[in-house]
Amino acid sequence: MNDRKVVETASLHLPVQNASTKSSLKKFAVRHKDALIATAILSPMILWWLVLSGFPTLFGFFLGFFDWIGIAAHPKFVWFDNYVRFFHDPLYYEALWRSIWLGGLVTAITLIAGFGAALLMNMPLFGKGIYRSIWYIPAVTSTVATTQIFNLLLDTNNGVINNFLKSIGKEPIVWQYSVFWGVFWIVVYSVWKGVGGAALIWLAGLQSVDVSLYEAAEIDGAGRWGKLWNVTLPGLKPIATYIVITSLIGAIQIYEQVLFMTGGGPYGKTEVLVFRIYRDAFWDFNLGMAGASSLIMAVIVFAVTIAYYRWSTNSDRSTTIKIKGVKGGPKA
Repeated sequence: MNDRKVVETASLHLPVQNASTKSSLKKFAVRHKDALIATAILSPMILWWLVLSGFPTLFGFFLGFFDWIGIAAHPKFVWFDNYVRFFHDPLYYEALWRSIWLGGLVTAITLIAGFGAALLMNMPLFGKGIYRSIWYIPAVTSTVATTQIFNLLLDTNNGVINNFLKSIGKEPIVWQYSVFWGVFWIVVYSVWKGVGGAALIWLAGLQSVDVSLYEAAEIDGAGRWGKLWNVTLPGLKPIATYIVITSLIGAIQIYEQVLFMTGGGPYGKTEVLVFRIYRDAFWDFNLGMAGASSLIMAVIVFAVTIAYYRWSTNSDRSTTIKIKGVKGGPKA
């Protein structure tokens, strides 16, 4: 009898518990509706990123702690030997330094040229839509195809530039054997490729500046340069932070230009770190050094990004007028 009463009592409580559980789930779904919808939308993309980018990236970093010639041997755990070698072998630390200063140079020229192009795009010109599209064409063209066009221009025997030099009585230049010209054309191509994207972002920033600020500056007697310096540039600071960070990250990781235009030559003097990583991984199958170099590159890019962002936000705070709260409120 007692067992039957226990079973009956439990059966009476089960529907009540199920109902309360369903009610709490329903309340949770209503309360977090937006978050659940966002999770459902983003989950396939996050899974796609984990499979194609996340796992390979983590695996590449993990390889940095192994000595592994991918085809001929088994991986051997060597702790930090690859990282120590990185900072003792000039092939690596010189390639790293070259990536940093070359990326900084490309970023600076791209930002200045892009800002100038954005000022032209913002002018009330006829057919400005077509004009803006032309600036962006290099950003969407294939790097493989466009670098080959540059190589045709720079061909030693029948290149367009050398043929022009011959026609005016000058000696042709062997571009491939000159470090200066190798770096020069890498910078020219990188700026040509990136200036359109930077210009469009600058243009969006220019069009977001409040027009009333320009009117107030005119009333105060500011000329064209005064309005540019005191109104336009301060208003573009958030946009500038974004452009600098994204452009610098991309420029430090320059790779395709070097691969297709100079091949790292002459004598490795145009070899950058990402190209060195590519050579280690796919030419020499030195997967351990490729993984270690990738991790060092990622840490440096992350550090540069954080440092610039902190400098930018700190400068904003230092130039912002602080408003102190009024105690007690207005008196009658």
